[in-house]
Amino acid sequence: MRVRVYYHDDFKLHSPDPYSHPENPDRLERALDGLSRGLEGVVEFREPAEGDPGVYTAVHSPSYLKSVLSMGVYGVEWIDADTYISPGTPKAVKRLAGAVKDAIGDALKGSTALILGRPPGHHAGIAGRALGAPTNGFCIVNTAALAAKILYREAGEPVLMVDFDLHHGNGTQEIFWDDPNVIHVDIHQDPATIYPGVGFPEDIGSGDGRGSKINIVTPAYSGDDIYLHALSIVEDILEEVKPQYIVVSAGFDAYRGDNDFTVMNVGSRFYWEAGKLIAEKARGIVAVLEGGYGLGLERGLPAFVAGLAGVEDPLGDREFASSGYAWKFYRRALERLEKALESAGSPLAEAVKKALEGF
Repeated sequence: MRVRVYYHDDFKLHSPDPYSHPENPDRLERALDGLSRGLEGVVEFREPAEGDPGVYTAVHSPSYLKSVLSMGVYGVEWIDADTYISPGTPKAVKRLAGAVKDAIGDALKGSTALILGRPPGHHAGIAGRALGAPTNGFCIVNTAALAAKILYREAGEPVLMVDFDLHHGNGTQEIFWDDPNVIHVDIHQDPATIYPGVGFPEDIGSGDGRGSKINIVTPAYSGDDIYLHALSIVEDILEEVKPQYIVVSAGFDAYRGDNDFTVMNVGSRFYWEAGKLIAEKARGIVAVLEGGYGLGLERGLPAFVAGLAGVEDPLGDREFASSGYAWKFYRRALERLEKALESAGSPLAEAVKKALEGF
């Protein structure tokens, strides 16, 4: 299977220059370099046309969208301490809007698309900061959420989202908090120890959407074994939901050594297995780049794409084991998740119960 990658140099126009910031255009150079190794004949690059940024009002308030796209005209402006707008941001957002349109068209035809763009988006909620987070967390518009919203509208059946960025996708979860038609499964580091400080096991949605938001919490210093176990839960959820379409918030900052703040020990196998699983369980896939700042883009990203394409992991990293303490924490988090889902009468509780039986 070939993976169609939507990329344009306009994605580099969102830039913090002259300031230093980890979310910068160099990320895309590292991602492109990673995809250039061992994936010949697998990756098909396409340039998206510009789209209408107004499509983002499907997931953001019109006032928020108008505000962020009118900033930064004369230079870099800061929405908050973490998140900037630059003169080139609106152009980058237009290309993202065009890429979403193309990627959804691919997915509806049964293909797999990856939007290799920026700015990232899974922390951006309806009006920016989401679920009480202190900042937008580098994110401007939520492209993955937009893809899920449009796919549901076009296909008329539930869409499943998988987010394996190191940080909780609080913006995405807020957007679909009471929506049962988008099942959001998020694997992330314990929110008590990292931004955005939300995404606990008990956070399962509300109203009609209660029980459709699944937060699989991993402790700091988790290795490949815990992450692969978490992926087995995703597999059981996929078996229960049987979605035709999957949207992936693909973040690679849990890859060991990705950046100065990464405290996970995850290698290429998890990302390869994640891609392989998702490709096996869906008719159409839209993946959107989220986090990842160094080695995660150079090694985790190509492993994920290889999995999506059904070819061998080109990296084959040595696997790291988690400590006994990490496993105890992880099990306790799963027990809390199972209890919350059972209280909501969610059929997805069975997937977590099955995972706990293996301990």
